[in-house]
Amino acid sequence: MRKVAIVGVGTIPWRSRYEDYTWRALGLQVTKKALEDARLTVKDIDSVVYSIYCDLMMRQQSPTPLIQDYLGMEGKPCVRLMAGATGEMYALYAAFSQVASGMADIVLLPAIQKGQDWYSFETRSRGDGLLKGFSISTNTTWMQPVLPGVPVYLTATFVVPHIEKYGTPTPEQLGKASAKNHRNALVNPEAQLKVDVSAKDVMNSRIIAWPTTMYQCCLYSDCAAALILASEEKAREITDTPIWISGIAVSSFYTARFEAAALGRLIAVEEAGRRAYKMAGVKDPLHELDVMEVHDLVTGCEILMYEELGLCEPGQGGRLVDDGIVEKEGILPVNPSGGRVAAGHVGGVSGLYSAACVVRQLREQAGGMQVPIRSGRGLVQANDGLSGLVGISILERR
Repeated sequence: MRKVAIVGVGTIPWRSRYEDYTWRALGLQVTKKALEDARLTVKDIDSVVYSIYCDLMMRQQSPTPLIQDYLGMEGKPCVRLMAGATGEMYALYAAFSQVASGMADIVLLPAIQKGQDWYSFETRSRGDGLLKGFSISTNTTWMQPVLPGVPVYLTATFVVPHIEKYGTPTPEQLGKASAKNHRNALVNPEAQLKVDVSAKDVMNSRIIAWPTTMYQCCLYSDCAAALILASEEKAREITDTPIWISGIAVSSFYTARFEAAALGRLIAVEEAGRRAYKMAGVKDPLHELDVMEVHDLVTGCEILMYEELGLCEPGQGGRLVDDGIVEKEGILPVNPSGGRVAAGHVGGVSGLYSAACVVRQLREQAGGMQVPIRSGRGLVQANDGLSGLVGISILERR
């Protein structure tokens, strides 16, 4: 298996809606940025892997041939991956596999999604249109008719059972973790929401599903991001600062069988993390990683990620918040971009945007978001909405 590096990244600001840009225009912007970052042209690309989460939300059922043509990639092989809100990590897994196997030397990976182009005529709301799009990506036979929303599902299935078992995370710890991400977003020039909120502000905001409040829930956004992956030989020709994918794994777990052993656990995260760590040779993630970007669709799940990813023992995730370990100045900063709750979120894009952020951190090009880089390793993680699909990558600059 060949070594694989990220040699180019392209991102744009998160917005609630890009009214004046089509989804193809967003894809073109990030592709041009990634090509410019890698100092490559369209002719250098061997293959394209697309992450597009929900075509109906973009009002375009078959987007792949349209975007392939729009980017000038005609004649090149392409594939589209869909895996909910972790589709971008599954697409990264596929792009990595193409390069590692020798099927391609240089692969372009654009992640594109618009959220509020789909309008609800019943309620005259774009937000409700977006929620309809989210709802049809869940289990439409058993869960969609009764599911009041993904934040409610995550809170009821994972956060509350965890609290009942361990007593944590407490409302105060949830407030601190969310306030941390909102502070981080203040120095992210691409962040959608820039409000300086205290832990108390978070706790006193509107309840969505106890103990999850409004400021603990992800944003609804439009966005796109792109990476360029290359083989070791090509990477060394392209850049002096290749960021290697030293570990990568995807995993799955059931979401419709509510068994006692799974309540309060993100088991697919633990499994994917274990395999990614083994591949990268990571044994003590708390001290061997410099930065993490994880899926905080609700803040409670971010804290559970600390435990499932081996940073602490079960029930101790809240302590990492209280002790400042996951702060920007802490031992292992988590979500210095602002995370889904403050930078922005839409399925199919967020994880790839996070990967671009970690690449810039390891290059020490993250501007005001920069954290200290000691070991030269970072982690990116994403879930689908119901946490049944998970993807994790370990990125390394050595």
